[in-house]
Amino acid sequence: MPTRAVAVVLAATLAARGARGEHPRDASNWQGKHACDAAGRAAKPRSVRDVSEAVYASTDARANGAGHSWHSGLFCAANGGTRVDVSETRAVRAAERFALDEGAMAARADAGMLTRDLLDGLARRGYTLPAFPWFIDQTIGGAIATASHGSSLRAGSLSSQMVACTLVKADGSVEHFSEGTTPAPLFDALRANIGRLGVVVDVTLRVVKNTRITRRNEDVSPEAFVNEMRRVQDAVRACERDYAGNFDAQWSCAMNKPEVRALDETQFFWYIPLGEMSRVHFEREEPMPSFPRYDERGSKELSSIWYGSLSGNDLIRDSPRRVRDITSPVTLMSADSMAESWARQWKRATLANIANNTEEQRDNFLSMTERQYELHQRYGYEQLEVAVPLTKAGDCMRAFKEALYDDRQLNLGFRSQALLRFIKPESAWLSPAHGRLGSLYINIEDFIKYSRLIDRYGNPRFDAAVKILRGDSCEGRLHWGKFGFPERRGCFDGAKEYGVAFCHFGCHVHRLDPTGKFAGDSDVLRFDGVDFVHCCGDDGLFKESSTCRCALTDRQSC
Repeated sequence: MPTRAVAVVLAATLAARGARGEHPRDASNWQGKHACDAAGRAAKPRSVRDVSEAVYASTDARANGAGHSWHSGLFCAANGGTRVDVSETRAVRAAERFALDEGAMAARADAGMLTRDLLDGLARRGYTLPAFPWFIDQTIGGAIATASHGSSLRAGSLSSQMVACTLVKADGSVEHFSEGTTPAPLFDALRANIGRLGVVVDVTLRVVKNTRITRRNEDVSPEAFVNEMRRVQDAVRACERDYAGNFDAQWSCAMNKPEVRALDETQFFWYIPLGEMSRVHFEREEPMPSFPRYDERGSKELSSIWYGSLSGNDLIRDSPRRVRDITSPVTLMSADSMAESWARQWKRATLANIANNTEEQRDNFLSMTERQYELHQRYGYEQLEVAVPLTKAGDCMRAFKEALYDDRQLNLGFRSQALLRFIKPESAWLSPAHGRLGSLYINIEDFIKYSRLIDRYGNPRFDAAVKILRGDSCEGRLHWGKFGFPERRGCFDGAKEYGVAFCHFGCHVHRLDPTGKFAGDSDVLRFDGVDFVHCCGDDGLFKESSTCRCALTDRQSC
């Protein structure tokens, strides 16, 4: 690491000289939407040493990647600070940007590497990830930080699959963390860190052999799906009741129920305007292996830090003030009369992805193709996802289905299909699946909002559907990287959504980022009114008592 004296000199040089020209990337997401309030400044470091210096020289900073986010408050730095774009940061000394240790059954990758590229690279070596998302063109570091996921009641989200990471902290220092050596409360904060603890420069994930699996799909009706979710809800509630007070026993009981076990690696596509669904499940030729506790101490490839060299003094530059928008409004997208026509187009494209087939896991598990990605990004849209506890899945999907097809006709607020997947309970404090006996994730998209040159109407039907998914019937938690977080400050209360887990996470924020450098241009990950000085224990957990309350003081009902 560079000495602090060198870092001070560099910081002074940057401040005195200002930025040399503009940074090539504007302050918005990949479509040119959700622009930061202030263009601010950006860095595109090539090495870990670059990241260290950029972070040290910045009062406020946020990690950025491929820009696949609909939540500007989390990719924009506070006060026009520095967006640290790690998409080209090399932290792993390997030409492919990842190192595979077959003995440890783990792969260490640059955090800025695209998930698609990592999957393809692993497949060339005969391996893959235990489970992965439908959308794979985000960086692997960003996907882990936001608990992005496929559908697995055993492997969980990418956050659960992470076993180590390297972090550049607020003071510019660099530290490596491992599941085998880092205290569990801290590692559970790192698993779904949402960029709040620092800039992650590399991640290590478990891998499995890329064995053959068989994919099967069938048509189901929304009513049949709702009834299945009701049976799942009843089974999980029975386990919750029979093993009251013992969470592990409750989940073990649930996984022994055939209704629940049938959801492992199962996904549904709901073509909402059509009132049709597809159910996709997989049959393995070889069972998924069990994963022992990870230990990297015998592997130099997995445990050493590669700092690289400094790129130069113009590391931090001004962002372009003008935001480019790569989308074009499609007026017909907003016409109610065209809802079924658009839905049929999306269904035809999806049926190619889910056709019955036997192939290696990388190719047979569901993910968006590069061609689909190119077509998809032409249309401006919002993507929102909520995680509903399985203990409410039946009641939630009943309320959702009725609102779609009764007199409210909320189905007309949709064009693309909803994607429904299932995730196990997760230890990451801020995983939407934390503390719940399994979760049903519902991913939905609004293609109407941006379909007009001038939007005066929004999409009230879509908004009403979201209100149901976020309401008492469903208690859906929002995906951190997607749309739906309130724009008004004070309207999101993490302590109410996550309980004391939110403050457990806050204890590690307080220790690693005491000045709030990585808070972002949003208040969703701020902890006003919580006394971390006196209420965080040596074990990294928040100690609730009459004087230590996990409650935010500046929140309101919006």
